[in-house]
Amino acid sequence: MSFPLILLLLVVGIVLGLNLLMVFYLLLWLFRKTKAAPYVSSFNKEIDLMKQNLHLHKSKKIVDLGCGDGKALRFFAKEFWLKGSGYDINIYAIVFGKILNRWFGVRDSVQIYKKNFLKVDLSTFDYIYVYLLPWQLAEIEEWIWKTMKKDAIIIANTFKFSKHQSYEIIKNKKGKESIFLYKK
Repeated sequence: MSFPLILLLLVVGIVLGLNLLMVFYLLLWLFRKTKAAPYVSSFNKEIDLMKQNLHLHKSKKIVDLGCGDGKALRFFAKEFWLKGSGYDINIYAIVFGKILNRWFGVRDSVQIYKKNFLKVDLSTFDYIYVYLLPWQLAEIEEWIWKTMKKDAIIIANTFKFSKHQSYEIIKNKKGKESIFLYKK
């Protein structure tokens, strides 16, 4: 065998090996046993639906549990003049969100923190926004109701809580229930 052929086979072997290693780590990440929510930004159709149907009071405080890049918080800050705090453990989403907050001129009204939201005092917030999977909502449902302010409103995007009845449901153009509002 010639030297260029051996070199080519070696490079192909290394590339294939690295690809297999990446697939292995991707599978480990996908099937991990962590309780972290996947990073999925709020969709524009739900943002538009909230813009058309929510009637929130200016200058109040909102918290986003599992905020990702803070897209929903930027919307609430710009549309309703709310002061927002978001909590997430995904450092990449947080850094990206802080860049976007600066870009969109809301860094004074929207703060994003790398912190487990279960350690946040909800009693200081007027609105609580959640866009989490149903199993995650089920895990935090009792905690939210125990720690939230008496007159706070919960805005749940796409998925609803299982034990509490919403006082209002906002449907999309196709009639699908999309936004759920809750009170204590």
